[in-house]
Amino acid sequence: MIEHTWRVLGWLGIVLTLVVSLMPPALDSSSGHADKIVHLTGYAVLTFWWAQLVIRQRWKLAIAVVLFGAAIELLQGLTPARQPDLLDALANSGGVLLGWLVARLLPNFPERLTARRTTLPAPHR
Repeated sequence: MIEHTWRVLGWLGIVLTLVVSLMPPALDSSSGHADKIVHLTGYAVLTFWWAQLVIRQRWKLAIAVVLFGAAIELLQGLTPARQPDLLDALANSGGVLLGWLVARLLPNFPERLTARRTTLPAPHR
């Protein structure tokens, strides 16, 4: 059950990433490099999430997520309010690396969450 839920939420994360990336930008140019932190964090979470499901050959997952980020950057060039940005693509790729590394440090995270929930004492009523 947990794997199914994890997978559904992962696909929602992909759709959310795509939609938010093609909408008019929420941060304006005066925000400095705050958007790069958003890119880095978003792709780190996305990669970490999927790395919990893709156990073998995670490098293929990492390449797929980097290509996904690059494709979104190219698609932004087709929207009226966005434009491709090489620094965004680099931040996306840095997030992929970060998410991959964290996934190596926290393997089997969904199972650990499930096991922890079942070992916690029941609340008193």
